[in-house]
Amino acid sequence: MKLSRRTSTAAALAVLTLLPALGAAATSPAASAATVRDRVVSVARGEITPDGVSPEKSGSCDKYFAYHKNGGSCAKTPWCAAFAEWTWHRAGIEETPDVLAARGIGKWGRQKGLFHQRGAYTPKPGDLVVYGEPDGGTPGHVGVIVAVHRDGTLDTVDGNLGDEVALRTRLDPSEVRTNHQPVSGYVSPPGA
Repeated sequence: MKLSRRTSTAAALAVLTLLPALGAAATSPAASAATVRDRVVSVARGEITPDGVSPEKSGSCDKYFAYHKNGGSCAKTPWCAAFAEWTWHRAGIEETPDVLAARGIGKWGRQKGLFHQRGAYTPKPGDLVVYGEPDGGTPGHVGVIVAVHRDGTLDTVDGNLGDEVALRTRLDPSEVRTNHQPVSGYVSPPGA
């Protein structure tokens, strides 16, 4: 029986969620942080838009506003930040930003001591990459880091990139720009 990517991802996420409860995972902070980061990556990868599908036309991206205090609609609101926040929340991170602005996520991270300036930190899977200074202004962009390569390039899953959830590979943080903004830094999940 062949499972769809979503079904496979959901099953993997369920297993990752249940392992600690079954005593199958170590309980050290490092193991816990790795598990959180693994869940973030799994959730983000499970949302990549299939070819030929438009989340904005179908409204399937409206779910990314579910945890935002004022709700929202992806047809009316830029939704990269909603996707990033939703991904962390779905991965079990309790304290997540609620700002709906990419650079606002950076500002939130700075206020919480979780923002790391590009060049002064090696990002990790599960971190958010912020384009534009973390001041809450616009334009900007935010993506979820799903892989870090030995050469320093990143793979990210980004909401609202070409109006879909897209996988971007081998991005050089010192060169890539999104919405005319360079990478300013990264926000780590609380507790990771």
